[in-house]
Amino acid sequence: MANYVITYDLNGPRPSHKEMDDHLRKLVANRGRVLETVWWVEYPGTAAQLRDQVKTILGKEDLLLVIEAKSAAWTKLLVDGPVFKTAFERAA
Repeated sequence: MANYVITYDLNGPRPSHKEMDDHLRKLVANRGRVLETVWWVEYPGTAAQLRDQVKTILGKEDLLLVIEAKSAAWTKLLVDGPVFKTAFERAA
């Protein structure tokens, strides 16, 4: 499994932030909100495949960026630190 960072700007009336959260929860088992509209996920496919799964809920005015992450450093995050750290250790 690869680690990805997903970040987005919701600029239209839909989806709401809750709808986006629920969508990401349905797509991947291991994930966590890193910052307000930034998520870390473990995903078995490519960045393009993940993008295509995520964008199914987005409107044409919304923005999305998916980045494969090989390593990370942080101070304090919204996601559970040990779970996040373990995911990167497994990927190394």
